[in-house]
Amino acid sequence: MRLAAIFSESMVLQRDKEVHVFGETEKQTVIKITIDNISVEKEVSAGKFVIDLPAHPAGGPYTMTVTDTSDPGSTKEIRDVYYGEVWIDNGQSNIEFEIQNARGGTEELSSADLPLIRYFKCIKTPVIDDDVLLAEQNQSWTPLTDGRFRDMSGVAYFFAKKLHADLSVPIGMVDCYQGGSSISCWLDEERLSAHPEGRVYIDAFEKAIEGQTQEDYDRNLRTYNRMVEDYKEKARTAKEKNPYITPEELSAVAGDFPWPPPMGLESTFRPSGLYHTMLERIMPYTARGILYYQGEEDSEKASGYSALLRELIDEFRAGFSEDDLPVVILQLPMFLERNKEDKREWAHLREAQAKTVAETDGTYLIPLIDLGEYGNVHPEDKKTPGERTETEVLYEVYKDADAGSPHAEFDYTEESVKSITPGKSIVIHFKNTLGKLILRENELSDLRKEGELGSICKENEPGRASRGTEGFAGHIYGFEVRLAGGEDYLVPEAKIEGDTVILTADGPIEEIRYGFFDYGKVNLYNAAGLPVAPFRYVNY
Repeated sequence: MRLAAIFSESMVLQRDKEVHVFGETEKQTVIKITIDNISVEKEVSAGKFVIDLPAHPAGGPYTMTVTDTSDPGSTKEIRDVYYGEVWIDNGQSNIEFEIQNARGGTEELSSADLPLIRYFKCIKTPVIDDDVLLAEQNQSWTPLTDGRFRDMSGVAYFFAKKLHADLSVPIGMVDCYQGGSSISCWLDEERLSAHPEGRVYIDAFEKAIEGQTQEDYDRNLRTYNRMVEDYKEKARTAKEKNPYITPEELSAVAGDFPWPPPMGLESTFRPSGLYHTMLERIMPYTARGILYYQGEEDSEKASGYSALLRELIDEFRAGFSEDDLPVVILQLPMFLERNKEDKREWAHLREAQAKTVAETDGTYLIPLIDLGEYGNVHPEDKKTPGERTETEVLYEVYKDADAGSPHAEFDYTEESVKSITPGKSIVIHFKNTLGKLILRENELSDLRKEGELGSICKENEPGRASRGTEGFAGHIYGFEVRLAGGEDYLVPEAKIEGDTVILTADGPIEEIRYGFFDYGKVNLYNAAGLPVAPFRYVNY
């Protein structure tokens, strides 16, 4: 008998829910599980087994024992077990970004003493082999004490820290992510191939590996790894010589980071690969919900993203055995590569994320539109997204109306847009404003030079950097309009009136967009300081 690796020392089990305990056995047998006042026996067949334990309130520490009754010597004891709140964080590099590298992370590592917050880090691997199975046997959950959590997700850390303070119960985070991963990596073959949008990834993979041998792939991977090491060495040397080197200067010396890696049958990034090597191995661990922060890698395929995201949500709920499992989608922040055209690819991806949440019960969107760094796909601020996610989760999932708040968003109803000056001005309505809209400064730059009111914002215009966040006092950044019969988008005059915004332009406004670009400045928030989500609306 072998339990799944996630059942290990210092683990956190989900309180107040039936808990699924699972593993594998080579024979039909009876397995007995005890913890606190719970004792359950179940006959299982050879292969994977799942045994359900009745709900238990928050508390601990406890010791769980799991015994194959036909072999009493097989008993496994798991010590220092707590019941509390469990969340799984999944996605790619911005959820992977470690606390040791995050802004303020060094201070958190040196000062945090949070023994009742623990995390389990899934092994990142392209294949399951004997080395991985051996490593799993030595895994355990890590309490957040003595600076031992350097490799924990920064977003997950700040989320868990705030949730623990608000709920006063143990918190468990399951880190299951892989930088650079596409949504196609996390969907199983059946689900991915069921959609034309998924076949795009499968067809591209099959074309890439056509005629390829294992030796070919191994050789290509060695070449790629040498390129990565060469880049890292050049970058390290350049930063040692000049700790304040700019991204442009670093790129001139070291070039761009080599990406993507070669594709092959054992590639980390092959379609469905990470589903089998990471996600499936923690299913069906009982959790309160899932935080999903991903989409950067799929921005060029935004038109098909919503269908695959809905499929992934279904997969989460089936795999973790809960039909209404809450799934929280962290919307992409602002990003644009330096000196590249703004093709609105990230804007369309954000729109696909919002569309999925709007159409799927039990899912929640966390706008990060006011965050991000020009030219840096991995912004160092992980505290704001982590704490903002917790605030909305507290309101939406834990139903705490006093401690949490939803973000503001455009009110898609018949009364959402009204003309107040025919052919010139319209008023647009928002929901969840908490009584009013406000302007708030942030770290985004006015890359688009939007302060020049009425300037034409052509599609695909190359980005132009501005220094600092200085701007025009009282200006609402982020709105664009298209006039009836026109093709270009203009920056309108905009002003706040309570919980509405009045837009004025030199003609009848047919389309409205807010924050609908890859990178630019936005500054509109609700009374709780949560940003207005990006949107676009055609005013027929």
